[in-house]
Amino acid sequence: MSVTRKIVEYIIGARFEDIPPAAVAKTKEFILDEIGNALGGSVLRSGKIIIEWGKQLGGVPEATIISNGIKVPVGISSGVNTQLCMGLELMETYKNRGHPGSGMVMTALAFGEKEKINGKEMLTAVCTAYDVTGRIIDATFPSPEHRMKVWNESWQGCGPLVVAIRLLGLNEEEAMHAFGMGLGNGPTMNVHNILYVPGSMSKLGNQFHNFVGINAALLAKLGYTGFHEILDEPYPYWTTITDSNDWEIYTKNLGKDFFITSAMAFKPWPTCRWAQPGIESLLEIIKSNGLKPEDIKEVIYHAHEKVTGYPYDNIAPGNPEDAYWSVPWPFANAALGYKPGPAWYVEDRFKDEELKKFMKKVQIKTLPEAVEAFAKEPEKSVTLLEVRATSGDSYSKKTEYCKGDPQKPMSHGEIIEKFLGQTKGIVSDKKAQKIVDTVEMFEGLKDIEGLVSALY
Repeated sequence: MSVTRKIVEYIIGARFEDIPPAAVAKTKEFILDEIGNALGGSVLRSGKIIIEWGKQLGGVPEATIISNGIKVPVGISSGVNTQLCMGLELMETYKNRGHPGSGMVMTALAFGEKEKINGKEMLTAVCTAYDVTGRIIDATFPSPEHRMKVWNESWQGCGPLVVAIRLLGLNEEEAMHAFGMGLGNGPTMNVHNILYVPGSMSKLGNQFHNFVGINAALLAKLGYTGFHEILDEPYPYWTTITDSNDWEIYTKNLGKDFFITSAMAFKPWPTCRWAQPGIESLLEIIKSNGLKPEDIKEVIYHAHEKVTGYPYDNIAPGNPEDAYWSVPWPFANAALGYKPGPAWYVEDRFKDEELKKFMKKVQIKTLPEAVEAFAKEPEKSVTLLEVRATSGDSYSKKTEYCKGDPQKPMSHGEIIEKFLGQTKGIVSDKKAQKIVDTVEMFEGLKDIEGLVSALY
């Protein structure tokens, strides 16, 4: 049997009853986290633009744009909401390799609303999508040499595609065609282009990936046919996006190892994942030694080579798009005690003289051990942070994994706290609590109408 068909059989045959309780719990946290990310991202300039774009496209009122309330076709709603999730750089992370998850959650919510799908089926679709997408990422992850030149990210449409196949109830042959069309037509991008010229469009999953994946499934449901055996010889998908392929990984332990628990990380702080270990170390050093921002003379962050150049060393970001990548920016926000979330990117923050002063204290250097780890095991957050105080004292902390990684997970309470911080002032406290309570009992929902009413 082909690799493609094995994966398709898994997608359409997955059962909620086979998902371990820990994976169900993590999927619910995932849904809550991404809803909070979308609400938080809606207040940014880029968020307002993408919402307006969705409104202008219009169309059949099928699913809700988060924070706004207007209903548009599922392919548009899902895409807009996914891009909102990316706005504050707080989305989930897969093994430090990418952020494929927002599109899965937002596609599930869009189809769940349109088709009045129950909670168990939506949870199954999201968990299954994470399993399939993770295996495709791992199987086709490029070599370090290739990543230096081209870092393609076309996996982002896989999650929305899998969710749509599942929630539309496609049969095996329809799903084969949908899978072929969704991956075969998926947008590819060289991530380097968005790193070095930061823009409103996030580096990864976006509205275009969702649109292609969802519409591939919708077309297949109508009988439209397309690329077949997309992952297999003689013309496999991997040859279009990478220089590396491992046939075994696609289906290894499929249905047994649930990637949503073993590979997914949450972000505690709104910035690039590669800066997160440094923030954690800085806050621990400040707290354990009773330091204040003015007590710190110098901060030196040692990490893998990708973090040591522009835009990661930018000490004067002028807008959120610049600030996403700047390591000094989140270090300064964290040290000064600003609450993680939208507050890190409000207009006044870019005029904050104390913040500007602290950013100038931050240096970034290459750590050979981190370079080696990133090449072999990118899911590890190997870093070293040094803090030199005005008193002459020096402190250091090394990391292998970061808070939020599967090896150092955020607690359930911390994820709820993050959600409430993200949504403060965007929806009422009553609505925010309703969202939390509803997601907590997600598997018992007959539909998500009550949840949707709290999203704007």
